Amino acid sequence: MMATRVDVIVPVLAAVTVLAGCASRTPQQPTAPQQRYYVRIAEGLTSPTLAEGIRVAPRMFAAPELMQACRDPRSVARLETATRSLDLQVGERFPLGGLSIVAVNFADVAMLAVPIAIEAEDLSPPVLQLRSDNPDLNEGQLYSLNRGTFRLRIRTLCGTPGAEATIRGRVDP
Repeated sequence: MMATRVDVIVPVLAAVTVLAGCASRTPQQPTAPQQRYYVRIAEGLTSPTLAEGIRVAPRMFAAPELMQACRDPRSVARLETATRSLDLQVGERFPLGGLSIVAVNFADVAMLAVPIAIEAEDLSPPVLQLRSDNPDLNEGQLYSLNRGTFRLRIRTLCGTPGAEATIRGRVDP
């Protein structure tokens, strides 16, 4: 009888040990993609064509002006840009008014002067100068600080759903 109990107890203890070991493991959680943070660097109005630059200013719309501009919201299907990427050198200034961004409605027709926000990805260490007291941003220019990559996000300010476009950039020494 003693041999029977040992024959039963040993496999049961082995099973309990294996199951306890499996149960004590923490399941692998999928890693969430890193959250991107953007800083608004300018506001503007879309271009009539991809051959023309946008009208841009650090803060183009005071609250009453934005309410007026968005009073009759227009449905924007997408934002198109002639620039898919920017290649800058450290210390170079890029005029944001040189970007061509066109708002297109659901009938595939370009829309004039749609209010937009231009935002830059906030990185550490910084690749672009994003401080609000930066004189270059006050003049509508990006200033490249360090080597690296960055993203600009352009999005509509009025209407739902909104539209957005992304421009990738690189700064080399």
